Amino acid sequence: MKTRNSILGANLISIAALCSIIIVPSSARAQNISHDINDYVCAKLDDFTGVMKVVFHDDIAGGKINKDFPMIYQLKGDVKVQYKDENKLRLDARLRTANVVFVVNGTKQIVVAKAIGIHTINDLGPNPGKRKTLLDVGMLSDGYLSYSNSEFKGVVTYDGVKCAKFRLWYKDKGDTSFRLIWVDPKTKITLKREDYSQTGKLNATYTYMDPKEISGGVYFPTHVAATNNEGQKAGELSYNDVKVNQGIPDSVFDPH
Repeated sequence: MKTRNSILGANLISIAALCSIIIVPSSARAQNISHDINDYVCAKLDDFTGVMKVVFHDDIAGGKINKDFPMIYQLKGDVKVQYKDENKLRLDARLRTANVVFVVNGTKQIVVAKAIGIHTINDLGPNPGKRKTLLDVGMLSDGYLSYSNSEFKGVVTYDGVKCAKFRLWYKDKGDTSFRLIWVDPKTKITLKREDYSQTGKLNATYTYMDPKEISGGVYFPTHVAATNNEGQKAGELSYNDVKVNQGIPDSVFDPH
């Protein structure tokens, strides 16, 4: 006959076993985080509009990332942003006292400021590193992955979130730069990105913060901050009034 103690002991063992079943899923979820980068593409997003604003900038710190980095932080007030996948970007803003339109369309970079007689078109060339992609605002796209390689680097915790870490580099062997990204499986937001130069030197670290669900299953970070390789904060941007899949016509990215 089982004694009361033996029954109690058996019950405790059963409870312990049950707890182990309950506890295991957290590690199991970490192990089940996909190793396939295609599972982290924001497939429901074709375009977005929003209002961007410079929250902070340090031109000296930003200049250590690259010589063009401080330019965007010179934009004043609310900046209207329109983006269409893949590689189409338009910013309507004020630069000093003039209204300015800044456009990237494929390999062309266009700057128009009619009030002061500026209309320039520059060819960025075939370098994939000069393209504007959703990765700039913390998201992966099929277009970006079509010319990039990836390697899964494990499951790591960043800012309390279990993330999939990947190394990305271009298929174009003429560009040996690469980046490391930490992606939240739930939101598909790249919470952290490190950019490395052609020689493997860290250039900049970007963090994508305060993601909000804009539409069913589509999240968007509302703050983006950049630091240089000395750990100095170079700039921070905020995004508000973000809307996705507005059907932006291609003509928007061909200013006259």
